[in-house]
Amino acid sequence: MQKNKAVHRAICSDIVFTIAYEKSPSFIINKYKLGRIGAGVLYLNPFECMLLYTKGKIIPENTSLNNAGVLLERLGSDESFLDEFIVYEILKSHGLYVKLEGPSLYYRRTPREDFRGPVRVIREDHKMDFSVMFNNGSCIYAALDDDNDVTVFISEPWNETGENDFMITRGKAVRNLFSTSIVDTSEVPEWFGNYIGGVKFLNQYEAAILSESGPDKKTDQNIVQEVYDDLISRKFIVKTGFKYGSNFRIYSRTIEEHADFLVHVLDGPEEWYKISRGIRVAQGVRKEMIFAGKTGDKLEYIKLKRVRDPFNADF
Repeated sequence: MQKNKAVHRAICSDIVFTIAYEKSPSFIINKYKLGRIGAGVLYLNPFECMLLYTKGKIIPENTSLNNAGVLLERLGSDESFLDEFIVYEILKSHGLYVKLEGPSLYYRRTPREDFRGPVRVIREDHKMDFSVMFNNGSCIYAALDDDNDVTVFISEPWNETGENDFMITRGKAVRNLFSTSIVDTSEVPEWFGNYIGGVKFLNQYEAAILSESGPDKKTDQNIVQEVYDDLISRKFIVKTGFKYGSNFRIYSRTIEEHADFLVHVLDGPEEWYKISRGIRVAQGVRKEMIFAGKTGDKLEYIKLKRVRDPFNADF
């Protein structure tokens, strides 16, 4: 007599699936590190369901749902579902345990580890305000381009100081020559300004910080000037970052060495592809990319870097 084939089922939302190849719910959980068992049935969230379906491990009992596009439309709660699923699938391809909380994904390698993350999924044309980025804290951004390829960035707060011993005396006499500021070379650090024909010319930020009557004067000062002043107060040598597409390049120790950081000011929402462009330029010239901006009235900084394979590495 032929033995009856075992039929095991999985449920996601109100959709019932047959588990293919007579595999049991416990087999699926152990092999794919997802789902939970209740009364002998495998219960799945929408991401887990789509992953197993695309792998051919579960089959909808309602044949009208046996189509990836139809199933995606049925399971997806909003427009971000597909983007989040793409990143979820990448995390699972690394053999990780993955959970979704709110708009973020979290992952771990073993059930005994704490979850890592958050992993926040964004699109290349997504606009992000600096305060939102700063309040996200230390996190991973998984950015999708128009081809649905993913580039991963690590974000963390930045609060470093330089090691330069210099004095900036405010209230110095700054004179104008051809609509550009000049100053007596004995009154400023050697790295201030640049010489043209034996005369030391200052850029607008250098001139502004010297001509102020005191360190607390902030009237009529834009955020870029405020960032410049703050970096100076942190004992960094600060020079223009124009050649790298940023506001400033800064040196921790001496201008004779390469600049350590590029600093760019975000004063309003910015598309992620522009943020990414700055990061790629910085890493291409072996510098770290720092973004500055305001959270309320407070000036803050974050460091962003691109990583190639973050989910197989420790941070």
